[in-house]
Amino acid sequence: MHRSVARTGIAAAVALTFFQLGGCGSGGDSGAGSSGTPAVTATAVGGTVASGSALVGASVTLIDATGAQATATTDAQGAYSIPVKGLTAPFLITATDANGISAPLVSVLARLPNGTAPAVVNVTTLTTAIAAMLTASGNPTDLASATTLAKITLPSVQIATITLDTMLANILAQNGITMSGFDPIGTTFTPNHTGADAVIDTVALVSAANGGLSLVSNAAPGTAVALNNKTAQGVTLSAPPAAANYLEPLALLLTNCAASGTLTSACSPVIDPAFLENGSTDLAVGHGLTDANFASAIFSSPKTLAFFTSNGKQQALVQLPFTIPGVAAGVLYTIAQQLTTPVTLPNGTQLGWDLIGNQSQFAVSINSQIQRRTFLDARPNDVNRYESGLGISIPTASNPTVYSASVTGPGLAAPIWLLKRNAVGSSSLGLSDGVLNAPPVSPATTNSNTSLYRWSWQSLSSASFTPPASTGYYSATSINAGTVPLYSTYTVKFFDSNGAQLGQSSIINPGSPLSAAAGSTVPWPTLLMDTATTQFLTPGTALAAEQYAMSLTWSSLINSQNLAFPVTSVQIQAVPGTASGSSTEVDGFSVGAPNNTTFGQYQTTVHSGVNAQGVTTCTNCPFPALTAGGSRLVQLSGSQNGTALYDITKFND
Repeated sequence: MHRSVARTGIAAAVALTFFQLGGCGSGGDSGAGSSGTPAVTATAVGGTVASGSALVGASVTLIDATGAQATATTDAQGAYSIPVKGLTAPFLITATDANGISAPLVSVLARLPNGTAPAVVNVTTLTTAIAAMLTASGNPTDLASATTLAKITLPSVQIATITLDTMLANILAQNGITMSGFDPIGTTFTPNHTGADAVIDTVALVSAANGGLSLVSNAAPGTAVALNNKTAQGVTLSAPPAAANYLEPLALLLTNCAASGTLTSACSPVIDPAFLENGSTDLAVGHGLTDANFASAIFSSPKTLAFFTSNGKQQALVQLPFTIPGVAAGVLYTIAQQLTTPVTLPNGTQLGWDLIGNQSQFAVSINSQIQRRTFLDARPNDVNRYESGLGISIPTASNPTVYSASVTGPGLAAPIWLLKRNAVGSSSLGLSDGVLNAPPVSPATTNSNTSLYRWSWQSLSSASFTPPASTGYYSATSINAGTVPLYSTYTVKFFDSNGAQLGQSSIINPGSPLSAAAGSTVPWPTLLMDTATTQFLTPGTALAAEQYAMSLTWSSLINSQNLAFPVTSVQIQAVPGTASGSSTEVDGFSVGAPNNTTFGQYQTTVHSGVNAQGVTTCTNCPFPALTAGGSRLVQLSGSQNGTALYDITKFND
């Protein structure tokens, strides 16, 4: 349920809090001094960047009311400092996660306070919520426009702060913070999962169905407050049943277990003896990796997304952030469960929860997904558009006996089906290219080449888009994703090649359910159409012939800032033309981190027949030539906050 009510009666309360907030980071009085001369104001701003845990190495950019910019990088405590001499308030401060795990955080400073001390301007989940309430759309990055930013006033920031404090009243009280006058922007804090930082741990910013942001508490994620300039003091979020640092011991325990080479129940007491994740008793293997991949992994503080009860036991959907120095960074989603009897660790700390896993006997994951589809051809129904729905990953290597699967749950009017693909270079089941009412039997395959189910679509022009008739990967009608609960559970049934059921699993979607309209708020990267890429996607050119590999380049710059979501995978899909004598699609993926060629620009090479795990599935299978009846597409993929993001450029001949 999303709640948003019109603001009433807040302005009168602002006068009561001017003196409480006036000297803090939300902007103090900058009038003349007692002598009549202009008052001295701060010449620098600084604070802490955190989303529960400190964001280390985050890129911080300050934009002033004229559009001028200054930058800094956070230190090991998430702290930053930026000189502002000669710059004009209001300021917008944006912090981009160095690992790309979370979406950018923002903060605002309406006025520089008097005095020579640096102005405190934290950049956190809470300050981002305040910034969202200064916009009509609920998208805080709208403030990056100098015209919009210049309109920000001290009273407007204070109104948003009071509104936020009211929403957080229960959570503030739980953490020993007095609601009156609490200023998330200007109050100095330590990112140690207590006090103000515990409040940040408890709440999350989730994408609203049609874009913008909503604020939720992990105690009751069914109540999401839409954030925009109409948000009022109508909802008080619930406080959780456990302290914010209840899972803190897990970070060090998991890091030590990874170093010892095991992430199984031998990693006691952090991993439960009954642990099962995606068909494996090993945490790493359950997420498509190996213990060797995690040999040098460093796990950060777990983030709880939602508490719930299952089979009479208190459980939680949690996010486990990790970094593998010099290799990768990411998150694992799993289930934690409260122990009947807490375990006392050697240092005296009490561990009251461990990891139980999603208890699925099969490897499967379901995430929210949103796409931007750009077509280079002129076919009537090839309309540039946004599409959204669910990404359903059922890897074939991890499920050797699984031939097909059905999925039911919120947002799905009828079961949707996945089965073996008619393609090489793919490593997962694909959605059916026709409507099925029963499990398919071998040798049936799908030509759909996708595991992205679409329940919403929106054209980017005046041209209308009509989904292909009788497909298994489009909803019959575009739905309002706002009716789909956050963290919905889906039932997945698995079948063998004879149509016999092998079992079923219950899988939670850790992302926000989105309508296609939310695509307008996604920070999309831009595929650079250099000569080679243009030829590769244009019939009749030199590179339209068969190719075994293709080098691709893209930009992550938006308004001269490196804000686009980080691309973690690049894929090419190529379908042969009608005269080729073959109907087999050839896919290829890039492997490893892309090359950062210049600021905000990246390059990688995609090889044909290489699947998403970097495994070569065939040795003589080039991308087929782009001829009549065939197609080629380039897909730039990434994810943030549990949602998969796909930027797709395609030519259908």
